[in-house]
Parts: sequence; structure tokens; C-alpha cells
Amino acid sequence: MKKWLGLALTVGVVVAALTAPWLAAIDPMVTDFASSLKPPGSPGHPLGTDQLGRDLLARVLYGARLALFIGACTVAVTAVVGGLLGLVSGFVEGWPATAIMRLADVQLSFPFILLALTINAIVGLGLRNIILSLSAAGWVVYARVVRGEVLSVKQRDYVHAAAALGVGRPRLLFRHVLPNVAPSIVVVASLQFSQFVVAEAAISFLGFGVQPPTPAWGSMLSESRDFLYVAWWLAAFPGAALALTALGVNLLGDWLRDTLDPKLRV
Repeated sequence: MKKWLGLALTVGVVVAALTAPWLAAIDPMVTDFASSLKPPGSPGHPLGTDQLGRDLLARVLYGARLALFIGACTVAVTAVVGGLLGLVSGFVEGWPATAIMRLADVQLSFPFILLALTINAIVGLGLRNIILSLSAAGWVVYARVVRGEVLSVKQRDYVHAAAALGVGRPRLLFRHVLPNVAPSIVVVASLQFSQFVVAEAAISFLGFGVQPPTPAWGSMLSESRDFLYVAWWLAAFPGAALALTALGVNLLGDWLRDTLDPKLRV
């Protein structure tokens, strides 16, 4: 049940984001003050309009595109960077491993969202910078998990046998060790995806992320604060989209963990 619910929610969000131009033919940034704060079910506006008369369905759908794009890009960057650092720190002895892990320990002492917000405030606003800030704050999880897996895998007999046959260290690392830690990277990526989506929404809500009028769920929630008592739909639909996306990806990640982790198999 968990698998199918997570898959249905995740696929539904992805399909809705990809088909946004067809599901909502209205430009999400076009204003129409004569149609402001139309309730859900209004002609031409199934989810109503916001305070500037912009179609809420179009803004929620295009906000999904932005959220998924940021989540996918951030997961790709953190998986590559954190995975490589974890491989190196687990496989190579000496000061490189120590330096990487001490940096990871220092970074883990800061709350993730606070660190991402601080980095974003330093590097500036914009889509590229928010991906950079989330990636800089999120790589450490991959590094710690991968390092722990590598420390276990490199002690196994087939790794020692390959080394005894003269296999070089780079080939040993990427041919024999990496395939055995890849499932852990996939599981962490699936669980981190929803965290990055929610973190981006939080940063945009505080005004440090994607800036209006670009449709982003966080900035839409921020703009709705002054209209909660007269236009509940301004916060309800972006908030529901964010919650369902995070729920679907988390359920899918839990299923992947149960499937790929041999320790959890019965």
C-alpha cells in the first residue's frame, strides 16, 4: 500500500508538472485585477485567482515544475559530490579522510535549513544560487552514509581478492566498491528529495529564494498571509501540493529503502 500510494502521488505530481501548459493554458504571471480573489470554481479558474487576478491552478502547476527541477538538480549535485567525498574518505587512509569527516562533523552541528538559508543570503538570490546553497548544505549526508558503507565493503573477501590480483585502486574503488554502495546513495537521494523541496519552499517563504512573480510554492504561501481570512484557497492549494509531493516522495523512499537494504529483508 505504501509503495503504490507513494508511486501514485509522485507520478501524479511529475505528470501534472510536465503537462502544465496543457492543463492550465493561462500564463501564471498574467495579472487581471478585475478577476482578483475569485473563489474556486469560478468560470475559467477552477482553483480561483490570487490577489492580482492570476490563475491559481496555473501557478500551482508551474510551481510544481520549479520545485521538482530544484529538487532534482540539488539531489544530482549532492549525490555526486557527497558520494565521491564519501568514497574517498572511506577508501583512502590518512589526512584526506580525516579532513573530510571533520568538515562534515562541523557542518552537521548546524541545522540544515539555517545553514542553507545563511549560504543563500551570502551568495544572493536566484534559482542557481538556491540550488547551490541547498547542495552546499546537503552533501554531508551522502558523505557520511557512503563512507560507512565503504568501510564495510572494502573489508570483504572479493575486494581483497581483487587487490591481490593487482587491480588498481581507482578500478577497485569504482568497479568493485561503488556498485555495492550505490543502493544506499539511491535511498538517501529519494529521502533527501522531499527535504530539498520543502527547504526551497521555506527559503522562498522567507523571501530569500525564488522571487515573485515567478510561481513558487513558498513565495505563494508567503503572499497569502494577508488574505487568509478572506481567501483561504491562496494558502490551501499550494500548501496541499507541497504536502502531497513530500508525502509521495517520502513513501517512495521508504519503499526503496525496504527493497534495496538487505538488512531489512526477511
